[in-house]
Amino acid sequence: MPDVVVVGGGIIGTSCAYELARRGASVTLFERDEIAAGASGRNLGYLDTSKDPVLAPLARRTLDRCLEIASESPVPFFIDRKAIGTLAVTLDEDEVDDLRGWAEAAAAVGVTAERVEPADVRLIEPELAPDVVQAYLLDEGHRIDPAALTGAFAALAAKSGAIVRHHLGARRLIERSGRVAGVVTDDGVIEADVVVLAAGPWSAAIARPLGVTLRVAGARGWLVHSAPGRQLVRRWIQSGARRLLDGHGSRSDPDLVVSLREFGEGVGSHDVSPMIQPAPDGSILAGTSREPSLAADSYDLGVARMVANEAVRVIPALAEAPVIATWSGVRPVSPDERPLIGRVMDGLVVSTGHGSEGVILGGASAELTAAIVLGEKPPFDPAPFDPLRFEG
Repeated sequence: MPDVVVVGGGIIGTSCAYELARRGASVTLFERDEIAAGASGRNLGYLDTSKDPVLAPLARRTLDRCLEIASESPVPFFIDRKAIGTLAVTLDEDEVDDLRGWAEAAAAVGVTAERVEPADVRLIEPELAPDVVQAYLLDEGHRIDPAALTGAFAALAAKSGAIVRHHLGARRLIERSGRVAGVVTDDGVIEADVVVLAAGPWSAAIARPLGVTLRVAGARGWLVHSAPGRQLVRRWIQSGARRLLDGHGSRSDPDLVVSLREFGEGVGSHDVSPMIQPAPDGSILAGTSREPSLAADSYDLGVARMVANEAVRVIPALAEAPVIATWSGVRPVSPDERPLIGRVMDGLVVSTGHGSEGVILGGASAELTAAIVLGEKPPFDPAPFDPLRFEG
């Protein structure tokens, strides 16, 4: 079995470390900060079925994997054993066709999507705005604590024999005779037969000095946490069709790339698509947004305020709810919004580019990554995830 170094302590890195260690590989994971310090611990924590038919099998397998490890994890984490349901609505006539298309995409991947007449929406969720013009009820949606889940994978990896090092980053990759042979850390050079690069939006910068181009851009997403003091909704509420109808594979580049001129002129873009989660403790998590991320941290709350305003528009009773906190995470997004999973050179396997679906796809992605590293039969067709598919 090989000696494997995993770079990155988010949901992808920790789950890869676990899958490799439990298969018998000698694994060391390096995380420059805390486990789940990035987007893996800064998201809504929601498991649904991806509406991309290529990703849907990975999402279903990930849900099963999370349910499987819940009873054996040294770190307890919350997960709904049964779906709470998703109510997808729009308040805008010009979004009706998009929402219908999204519901059809859900049905195409095996998710029951029942149309709800606007007059009946408030019978299902009384606190929704009265001017809903289109709605669908989907039989899916499991809440999960994403930070605890990431910690659970790290703990399970350690229990299986992996060495988990946090606050110790892999600063660069070591190349010898055309193959990656390890990483450089502040503790010195760590040799490895294989390095798994799972550093999210920072993966591209780590691979670049070796001449490897990973088409991954950073997308910041904001969340707003509030405490209304009473239960306002019982289901996951989604307004609009998010960005799912952009079409996987239809774009030549993500809308997250900013030119030097645009950066100098302060040109920016953002997308806010309300998603509202009734947290298990009675509070409300509201997201989500997407904008180019050009720095690790952001102190501009402008987009977070847009998220709050959109949430209140969908659920007016949220207007007076005290804000507990706001936070953001940076997600790694590929041009076709599918992950990059595979070998890019001898000794180097990457697993990144999961966008906002890292938690949704993490467990299955780790199984595919481990199979590639160990030369096993892959559990899913790896071709759609070829990291170099955008070259040429």
